[in-house]
Amino acid sequence: MIIVSRTMDWGERSGGGGGTGVADELTLDLDDNLAELSLERTITSSLKSAEEIERLTVDERLNDIERAVYLLSSGQEVQRISVIKNLPQLLTDHSNDAMRRVVPKVREVLHLANCDLQDAATKVFVTIIEERIITPASYAQSFLQTILSNVDNRDPDVSEAWLEVLLQVISFLPKDILKRDVLTVAVEKGQLSQSVQSRLASCRILGKVATRCDSFMIKRDILPLVQSLCQNVDYEVRSCMCRQLDSVARGLGLEPTKSAILPELVELSNDEESCVRLAALETIVSLLSLLDDETCTQTIIPLVCKFCENAMQSEDSTLPAVARQFGRLCHGLSVNLTEDQKIWFLNFYCKLCVIGLVPEKTRVNDRQSPPILNLYREEDRHMECRRHCAFNFPCMVLFAGPRNFKMELHGTFACLCDDPNKCVRVTMASGFHEVAKMLGSSVLTIQGELISLLKDDLLEVIHGIISHLPETLDTFAKGGNVVTESKITGLADLIPALISAETAAASSRNWRLHRDILEKYSCLPRCLTSDQIYNKIVPMFFKHIIAHRVLPVQLAAAHSLCVFMRYNRRLEQRQDICGRLIEECCHSGNHRYRKLFIDVCHFSLELFSKNYFKENLYNSVIQLAQDPVPNVRLKFCSLLPLLKSQFKLPKDLQLLQQLETLVRRLLSTENDHDVVTAVRRAVFELDRIKMTVGIQTSKHHQEDDLQDQKKEEDEQLLLEMERRDHEEADSKTGSSKAPSSAKGGDKRRESKAGATSTAAATATARKTAGAKSSKTGSATGRRVAPSSSSSSNTSVYSSPNKATTKTAKSQGKKSIENATFAAPTASSASKVTSLSAKTGKRSPTVQEPNNNKPPASRRRAGSDGLICMSSSSASKTPSYSRTKKDTNASTTVDGHTSSGSSLVKRTSSTGGTHGELRRSSGSSVTSPRVRQSSSSNIATSNSTTRIKKTTVSKS
Repeated sequence: MIIVSRTMDWGERSGGGGGTGVADELTLDLDDNLAELSLERTITSSLKSAEEIERLTVDERLNDIERAVYLLSSGQEVQRISVIKNLPQLLTDHSNDAMRRVVPKVREVLHLANCDLQDAATKVFVTIIEERIITPASYAQSFLQTILSNVDNRDPDVSEAWLEVLLQVISFLPKDILKRDVLTVAVEKGQLSQSVQSRLASCRILGKVATRCDSFMIKRDILPLVQSLCQNVDYEVRSCMCRQLDSVARGLGLEPTKSAILPELVELSNDEESCVRLAALETIVSLLSLLDDETCTQTIIPLVCKFCENAMQSEDSTLPAVARQFGRLCHGLSVNLTEDQKIWFLNFYCKLCVIGLVPEKTRVNDRQSPPILNLYREEDRHMECRRHCAFNFPCMVLFAGPRNFKMELHGTFACLCDDPNKCVRVTMASGFHEVAKMLGSSVLTIQGELISLLKDDLLEVIHGIISHLPETLDTFAKGGNVVTESKITGLADLIPALISAETAAASSRNWRLHRDILEKYSCLPRCLTSDQIYNKIVPMFFKHIIAHRVLPVQLAAAHSLCVFMRYNRRLEQRQDICGRLIEECCHSGNHRYRKLFIDVCHFSLELFSKNYFKENLYNSVIQLAQDPVPNVRLKFCSLLPLLKSQFKLPKDLQLLQQLETLVRRLLSTENDHDVVTAVRRAVFELDRIKMTVGIQTSKHHQEDDLQDQKKEEDEQLLLEMERRDHEEADSKTGSSKAPSSAKGGDKRRESKAGATSTAAATATARKTAGAKSSKTGSATGRRVAPSSSSSSNTSVYSSPNKATTKTAKSQGKKSIENATFAAPTASSASKVTSLSAKTGKRSPTVQEPNNNKPPASRRRAGSDGLICMSSSSASKTPSYSRTKKDTNASTTVDGHTSSGSSLVKRTSSTGGTHGELRRSSGSSVTSPRVRQSSSSNIATSNSTTRIKKTTVSKS
C-alpha cells in the first residue's frame, strides 16, 4: 500500500492575496517597522580586528597534544577551558604524552585561574578518577597534590569546590595512599593553630577517611584528633565534628563507640550553642541502629527525654529539629520503651502539635480534643514544629498502634487537619492515605477529617488529598477486610465533600488539578453505590463534557463516565449513560463533541467487551465517517483498525463487509488530502490485522479472546446481581402479602404437593428437550451447554432437599453481598455461575443467537437478566424497550398471578449484548442465559409453584 504525503507550498499561500488594498497597507506598515530596526539587523563585515583574529588563529599542522599545550600556554581563557574539558579524551587517546606534557601545564594554569576555569577543572578531575582513565597511583601522583593544594585557596567558593572533589576522590584511592597523603594533611589542618576553615575541612576529611579504614587504624590515627576537635573552642568546629561522629563510630564498632564516642556525644548534646545540640541530636538518631538495647535503655532514652524537655522549655531553634527527628526517635526506641515512657513520648508529641496555638497556662493533657485558640501570633518556628509533626504523624500512628489511635491521637489528628496554617494542612493531606492504611478497620474514625480536607478553601490542600484519593477510598470502602452495605451507606456522607472539591477546582484556573480530580473520581464505583454515582456524580461529569472548554478536562470526564457505566449495576442506568453520550457527543451540532465521541469509543474498547461495543456504540460511531467536518473524519480514520479487530468470523461477516464498503466509499469520495492520507494509512493497518475464523486462531488472538471473555463474564455478573436484587425485593414483597389464615396454608400445601408429584414428569420432558437441542446444535454447527445426567435430574426434581435449598440461598446471598460493593472480576463471575449447580438445578440448553441479524429480531436480556422470550410464543414475541414498569410486571396464568417469577420472560431492545451467548475461540463458555435460567429455577414462592403446576398439566 502506497502512502501519499503532501508538502504544503508556503510560497503559493503567501502570494495569493497580495493584490488587495488591505494587504498593501499591512505591507507598508511592516516595512516601516522593519526600518526602525534596521540598525539591529545590520551585520557588520568584520566583528574582530585583524590583531584579534591573528591571536586566536592556531596552526592547523599541530597535533592534539601540541595544540593543547599551545592553547594552555598562550591561548585565551575560553580556549584554556576547552582544553581542560577535553582532558579526559586526551588521556584516553594519548595517555603518555598527555600525562607528560598536558597535565603539568594544567597545574600551572590552575594556580592563577579564575572561577570558571577552576569549576571546569573540578568536574574533569572527578570524571578522570570515576571512569578509571588512569590508575589510582598515577592519579595520586599527578592530580591528588593539585587537589590538596587548591583546598587552601583564598576564595572560599573555590576552596569548597576542591574540598568536595577531595571527598569524592577518597572513595577511589587505596588505603596506603590515604594514610600517606590524605590523612597526614587532615591531621595538619586539624591543629589548633590552623584557621577555622582548615579545621572544618579537617573534620570532613576525617569523617570520610574513617569509612575507608579499619578499626585499629581509626583508634591509632584518627580517634585522638576527633576527640580534640569535639572539644575545640570554636562552636562551628564542634558542630562539624559532631556530624562526623556517625561515620567514625561505624568504623570503630560497638564497644569502642560506647567507651569513646558516647561520652563526647552526651557532652555535645548539652553544649551552650544550639547548632551543636542540633548536630548531637541528628547524630543520636543516626546511631540508633548501631547501639544495643542496654545502651539505648540506660543512656540514649534519658538523654533524649532531657533534650526534649530543655527544647520545650527554651522554645529555641532546636525545637523544630526535635519535631523533625521525633518520628525516627520513636521508631528507633520503640522496642526499648516502657509503657510509661511511651505515654510520655505521646504526650510530648501532642504538645508539639499544638505549640503556638494555645497559651502555656491553658495547655491541657487531653489528647482527644485539645483546643485551638487563634489568640496568639504564630511564629515561623512554631509553624515548622507543627509541620514536622504533621509529616511524622504516620510514624506516630505506628508507634501508638491502630487500636490506641482513637484514645491517644485522634484529637491531635483533628487539630492538625484544621490547623490555621496552610503548610500544616497540606502536609496532613499529602499523608492522609498512609494514616488510613494503618488504621485498617478503624479507618471510619477519620472520615470527618477527610471531609474537612476535601472542603478546604485552599487548592493545595485539595491537591494533596486528591493525589492519593483512590488508595484512601479503597481503605474506607474495605474498612479492614470485608465490604458491607452499612459501610457503603456510611460513605454517602463523602459525596457533598467530593462535589465541593470538584467545584472549587472547576471555579479556579487550575485546569490540571480539575483534570486530576475527574480522573481520580473514576475510583468511586469501589466505594459508592450505583444509585449514588448516577444521581449525584454523573450529572456533574456530563456538565463538564458539554460546557467545559479545556480538552484534557473533557477527556478525563468522558473516561470516568465510561468507568461509571462499566461498573454500574443497573441496566437502565447504563443504557441512559450510553444514550446520553451518543446524544450529547455523537449527535451534537458542534464538531468538537463529535470528535470527543471518538475518544469515548476508544475508552469503551478498553473497558467493555467486543459484543457490548458492537451492540451499543458501533452503529453510532460509523456514522461519523460521513461527517461534514474533515477533522472529524480525520480522527475517525484512527479508529478503523480497532473496529476491525472487534470482528470475528463468520459471526461478524456482515459487519466486516459493511466496514470494507465504508472504507471504499471514503477512498473514492473523499476530497480532503489529509483525510485521504489518513484513510490510506488505515487501509495499510487494516490489511495487517488477521481475522479469527472459528478455532483457527493465533496465540495473540487467544489472549485477546480470554481478556474479552473476562469482560463478558464481568458484564454478566452485573446482570446476575441485578436479577438477584429484584428477586430478593420481590420475595420480600411476596412474603409481606402472604395470607396468614389456615385456608391459605392449605392451598400452599396443596400447591407444593402438586409440584412434587409432577417433578419427575418435568425432568423427563426437559431431558427430551435437551437431547433435541443437542442434535440441533450439532447440525447447525453451534455449541450448546452440557446437560446433566438423567439420574441427577430425577433425584433433584422428585425429592427436593429443603436443607440444600436453604444452604444454596445463603451461599448466593453471601456471594452477592461480596460482589455488590467491588468491581466485578472473572473469579467472582464464575462463583455466581456455579451457584445454580450447587443447588442441584439443571440448566436448560440455549442456542447461541446470531449477532448478524437485525436488532429487532434478536432475543435480548431484560434489566433483571432473564431470557426475554415466552414459552408459548417464543418465535413471535417482539422485543421492546425496558421501562421502570417492567420491574413490577406481573403475568397471570389460569387465574394465578406471579410477580417477578423466574418463568416470566421479558425483552429489552437496548440490552441485547448482556443476554447473548458468548465464547472465545477454541473454548466452551457457559451461556449467560443458561446461568440465568439455572439460577431462576430455584423456585421458592407460591406463585411460581402454581405456574409450574399449570404448565405441566397443560402439556
